[in-house]
Amino acid sequence: MFSKNIYSLIYVLSVTSVLLLSGCVSTNDIGRMQWDINELKNELKKAKGTAGTSYQKSDIDNKMKAIEERQSASSKTVSDLLIQTQSLTSEFQIMTGRFEESRYFSEKSTTELLQNKDMLTARIKELELAISDLNTKVAEVQKTNADLKKEVQSAVETSKQISKPETVKKKTTKATPPVTKKEDPNSKIKDLYMAGYQALRGGKTEKARKHFMSVLNDYPKNEYSDNARFWIGESYYKDGSYEDAILAYEDLFKNNPDSDKIPGAMLKQGLAFYALKDQKTGKIILEKLIEKYPASEQAKLAKKKIRKPVPPKKKK
Repeated sequence: MFSKNIYSLIYVLSVTSVLLLSGCVSTNDIGRMQWDINELKNELKKAKGTAGTSYQKSDIDNKMKAIEERQSASSKTVSDLLIQTQSLTSEFQIMTGRFEESRYFSEKSTTELLQNKDMLTARIKELELAISDLNTKVAEVQKTNADLKKEVQSAVETSKQISKPETVKKKTTKATPPVTKKEDPNSKIKDLYMAGYQALRGGKTEKARKHFMSVLNDYPKNEYSDNARFWIGESYYKDGSYEDAILAYEDLFKNNPDSDKIPGAMLKQGLAFYALKDQKTGKIILEKLIEKYPASEQAKLAKKKIRKPVPPKKKK
């Protein structure tokens, strides 16, 4: 009986050591094994008291001590593995946070690039208009030079005519009244628009709005009207006046439905509703943008915004 208990104890301890070293045992398993070991120890003590002394006490104690040391080392190994798991979990959470930050800044940079693209497009359009004005002025100057040349030639021919002194008639020339040049309204509109555009680029949103509104109020129908309405909305958006920005974009939709600024205005109007915590309306506007202009860059940004999970509202 005593030998059988010894073999059982050694078998259980061997299995326990193998499982612990392989990393395939949980904390509950260690507790159950500890219980079995204690039970076997008690049986071993009883057996030593009744079955004689086949094994020396010192040898048994030494073996038990070695088994306990192995058990302690295995427990430490499991504890170290748990600590490493917790450390890896923390590192994973940190990396997840960094990834979310990188994605946020990437989306923000894309939005800013689109705004810069709109500004450059408007600038190119303004330069084209300026070149057209210069070409018109050059044509006028060339025509004036041609008229002057004809007058000079006529004067030279007159001076060459030979006639008698008494019959020579002095040519009287009437004074030509100065030509008053009418102010070109297109030039005035362009000057107002450019003043507003430069003010907006310099961060002077209120001043920019005044110039853009002058373009719309003083010259209701002009080729800058859609751009002026769009930049008015952008100036309000930059100031954080999202309600005013929404109304300005709506004014663009109503008065300039065919403008190339519509996709950008729809995107910013949807984002303005998101900023006002009206996520339902913002999502509807972005979905309309995706449906109407599926190939636009603004539609791609709208898709990312819709798919991005909305953070829960903080409890008051």
